[in-house]
Amino acid sequence: MDIKDLNMDVIPQDPGIYIFKGEKGENLYVGKAKNLKNRLRSYFGNSRDKRMNINYLMLEARTLDFITTQTEDEALMLENKNIKLRQPKYNVLLKDDKTYSSLRLEINEEFPRISIVRKCTDKNSLYLGPFKSSENLRKTKRFLQKTFGIRDCSNNKFTQHKKRACLYKFIGMCVGPCDEIDLKNTYEKNFTQLKDIFKGKIGRFKKIIEDKMIEFAKREKFEEASFLRDELERLDNNNYFDTINSENLKNTDVIGIIENDNHIQISILFFRGGYIIDKADLFATSKLKDINLEVHQMLKQFYALKSSIPKKIIISNQFKFIDEFKIDLKNLNIFDTRIECVSKGRKKTLVEMAEKNAKMQLESNVIHEKFVDENLNNIKNKLKLITTPVRIECFDISNTQGTNAVASMVVFKNCEPAKKYYRKFKIQTKGPNDYEMMKEAISRRIKRFDQDGWEKPDLILIDGGKGHLNKIKDLIPNGIGVASIAKPRKNEVVDKIYIPERKDPVNFDDCNKTLNILINLRDEAHRFAITFHKSRRSKEMLGKLAT
Repeated sequence: MDIKDLNMDVIPQDPGIYIFKGEKGENLYVGKAKNLKNRLRSYFGNSRDKRMNINYLMLEARTLDFITTQTEDEALMLENKNIKLRQPKYNVLLKDDKTYSSLRLEINEEFPRISIVRKCTDKNSLYLGPFKSSENLRKTKRFLQKTFGIRDCSNNKFTQHKKRACLYKFIGMCVGPCDEIDLKNTYEKNFTQLKDIFKGKIGRFKKIIEDKMIEFAKREKFEEASFLRDELERLDNNNYFDTINSENLKNTDVIGIIENDNHIQISILFFRGGYIIDKADLFATSKLKDINLEVHQMLKQFYALKSSIPKKIIISNQFKFIDEFKIDLKNLNIFDTRIECVSKGRKKTLVEMAEKNAKMQLESNVIHEKFVDENLNNIKNKLKLITTPVRIECFDISNTQGTNAVASMVVFKNCEPAKKYYRKFKIQTKGPNDYEMMKEAISRRIKRFDQDGWEKPDLILIDGGKGHLNKIKDLIPNGIGVASIAKPRKNEVVDKIYIPERKDPVNFDDCNKTLNILINLRDEAHRFAITFHKSRRSKEMLGKLAT
């Protein structure tokens, strides 16, 4: 969402991460929050954070995105993963290759071992974590070793102790298959149980631990019972065993769909390596009688882009076009993706999380849609236009005493910049004559109305006063509005908007937000023109130096 249009009422009070992005969509900063609304308030308003780095960040930030999570711990891990992936400009602490550690269980060894690693890249291993606390990591590893007797030694050390096991066997930390080959069956049985824990299947194991804890308490072995109680709490921590960190989500899209009246919002959470790395938000106002068909078409168009080709797609079983969606993927040559419809269980929880993100995004989009409709209607009424000005083009001239003259054409669609439609003109008019330069730019633009990529505007806005407007108004074809915007003089406060056949500027006192949109459009055209002019001037100077 655009920062200028940010409405704090639509920001959730849930844990999650927020992402500030720059003018070109580049990632500037990723942060986590226990309460997103309270945290984001600290960036705006009179009570905002006054630190220097925050000031620099907010000068560059143009848009804001956020992803909610179920717990603060999940937000912490998601922040860590996104900083590694996005490498944002203003994040300092977590940019390097260091990351939270996990437990690894190697599954292809004759006697699999458990170890602590930072990178979870081995396809032939299972991982438990990441652990935000190194102390909890070590304690959990020790507890699992003590319970199952799984080795943690290297293969070289394992070979060295074939004649006599190391100390770990005698203190109950390892079964010790290195010097007793007959223990292989016992080791495999224990390994199978531990493997189930790494996959999140810990119900039976927890019951065994609870029974042992009660037994120790009855026998007044309170220290052992306390140890088991603490370990049981660790096993209950969603951060380690929730589906979000499951191996089954290494390459999965989770789709959440929300419908409200004729509005559709789809949030697609991208799980890669067991974590949410990003999301896509699709919003539309349905024009079909069957809103479910519109949802189907939106998903089809999204996956047709092939920007995300997961191994699995998880979606609610309430979606009515599952079979058609499967056919769509095959027609798009996406054969390896499996669609899984869910109605209950842990995966249903993931869909609900995606739906929660969709609901909050929908609220934000509906508010923005109302903002756009209101301001476009204001522009239409104030400037006495025939049609609603969905596409507005603004022109500005830049030159130095008539040399290296250029013109810029900047386009706003639905009150937002549409940069792919921006255009630049090298002006041929000689001498410092802004009126004739603007006339040339507008004439050249109008000649291209019927060409591909030059869609007709609803309104042409020029940077200038009444004189500029009078010079070009007769060039504008019927059905297209025209206006000029002039900066305030020393004794004036606000910019002035002029339209043909009216002597005085249009009064925007009762709709300042609408006027600000036109001012932002003019400022963008000015920036674009100045940048192009400086480029031409620099090239000319370099050319003169070369000769």
